[in-house]
Amino acid sequence: MTSSISGRVGGTIGGFTVSCVTTAGRITGRIGGNIFGADVDLKVDPRLGVIAGRIGGVVVGKSVDIKFKPDRVRGRLGGTVIGNDVDISRTERITGRCGGIVIGFDCNLMVSHGSMTGRLGGGIFGKSVDMRISEDFPPIVSALTAVITYYYYRVMHNRGSGSSSGRGGHR
Repeated sequence: MTSSISGRVGGTIGGFTVSCVTTAGRITGRIGGNIFGADVDLKVDPRLGVIAGRIGGVVVGKSVDIKFKPDRVRGRLGGTVIGNDVDISRTERITGRCGGIVIGFDCNLMVSHGSMTGRLGGGIFGKSVDMRISEDFPPIVSALTAVITYYYYRVMHNRGSGSSSGRGGHR
């Protein structure tokens, strides 16, 4: 069977599009736009309860290494050294956290009738979520796709957030 995970993480302005196709063993597609987006290539093995792959390219990308059950995903986004832990659970109201206590974000999503809505991050600095979920996997896997999208853009946008006037601090 083939279905999709699609929608937005964040609003029309400042948000990120999610457009992925799901099959019995894979999630492929794109998060973000054509220019500033990232490819999604994840292998999903429901029998072993494993989701593994990459978001972005081989060079400028992030690894995904997740263990999952129908009501919980736990694992690592972004590698052993500079990655973040993710732990989200439940089926209709999916909650949890990605990252640590200080540098991380909360997940608070509601699943109903093939849709998922809610929030990632806090009420002020977070992003809204409005997505259609996959029919191939439990809703928690679609929630993980939303978490990955928010995580990827937080990490990638923070990397280039420094600014310079070109003056080098000289008078």
